[in-house]
Amino acid sequence: MSPDQRMLLSGGPGVAMLCAMPRLPRRIASDLNARLRSPETAAVVAGLESRLTERRRDQKLQSGDFRGVQVLVYRGFVAGDVAKVRVRVAEAPELPGGSRIPYWEVAQSNVRRHAALPIMGTEVELSIGGHRSTEVSDGHGFATFALPVPKLRAGWHRVEAVAAGIDNGQPVAAAGWVVKPALTAPFLVISDIDDTILLTGLTEGLTMVARTLLRDADQRSAIPGMSALYRGLSRGVPTGGGRRRPAPGFFYVSTGSWSFYPMLERFVEVRGFPQGPMFLTDWGPTERYLRRSGAEHKRAAVRRLFEAYPGMRFVLIGDSGQRDPVIYEEMAREFPGRVMLILIRQVGADDEERNSRLRGHAEVLRAEGIPLHLISDAVQGAQLAHRFGLCDSDTQVEVAAEADSR
Repeated sequence: MSPDQRMLLSGGPGVAMLCAMPRLPRRIASDLNARLRSPETAAVVAGLESRLTERRRDQKLQSGDFRGVQVLVYRGFVAGDVAKVRVRVAEAPELPGGSRIPYWEVAQSNVRRHAALPIMGTEVELSIGGHRSTEVSDGHGFATFALPVPKLRAGWHRVEAVAAGIDNGQPVAAAGWVVKPALTAPFLVISDIDDTILLTGLTEGLTMVARTLLRDADQRSAIPGMSALYRGLSRGVPTGGGRRRPAPGFFYVSTGSWSFYPMLERFVEVRGFPQGPMFLTDWGPTERYLRRSGAEHKRAAVRRLFEAYPGMRFVLIGDSGQRDPVIYEEMAREFPGRVMLILIRQVGADDEERNSRLRGHAEVLRAEGIPLHLISDAVQGAQLAHRFGLCDSDTQVEVAAEADSR
């Protein structure tokens, strides 16, 4: 170690000199921060990123290293006779194989999916039940569709997407699904993902990172009892004649990257949760935002669904680890009378300041007519849902059995 390094580590004159360096005046720092967050700066950065992406693609094509195109159709939804579907066109990831190191292949696969080269400027044709539309993929490889689909019946419908070939190559096709919720369903469900249905430990730092990178869908843990609760909400309550109303649609919202979509979709399937569209985030810069706000993403996604189905009521489910309680309270105030129940799963101990404060605030909200409840587990959630007439008594038994088996 050099004398200068020893001096810095010992807190000598080098550190003192660094500490004595003048800070930027608050007004200048604030102005600089505003410029960095402005749409103009975001547009410059996004444009630079697009040019670099295009150059990277051209270099791979010229060198023969390009692995081909992968098209992914995310589950979409229909509202007002318009299908909202997102498709991504990217280079097929080179997934590893044959490693003897535990979890190494999973970690590499997750990283490589996230770093996959997006294919921009590619025409994508989408078709649903004979209705067709064409869009062009953006700088991050996404093609976003709003396709009119008049007279489409309620339920799930197959979606087909075809991306034009790259460098005179063959077109690439993929299929997916879009759901049209029944407007006669008693309610729709909007659910958070992280620490609401999927154990991630967002408040646990490196533990959360390890779970995200080193575990595949089959190895990820569901929050005990939550899948049984969701199935009970989907089944609903029989009418006086013994019939059941149409099942509610489920929508999942997360601040996670679209790169994790295949894993999350598989997780929902494997753990027995009702399938539904997911609202994830694109972590890269766009022409409007250099840096994304996770809370604002969730708020916009939830508001979008309230506006998409103006005649429907909602059940909102989240956790106390992030800003779900705040966002759901805002939606209940913005759309009065349309929130049937808010369930917030407690993350952490009862005596944590965050949970103690929320528990008291929930009582105040309920006195105002906003049905927000902090629950310790899925069993308590099932009891509340049954009390509100959202699920049958069998659901409580099934949730308790599933929770006890974990």
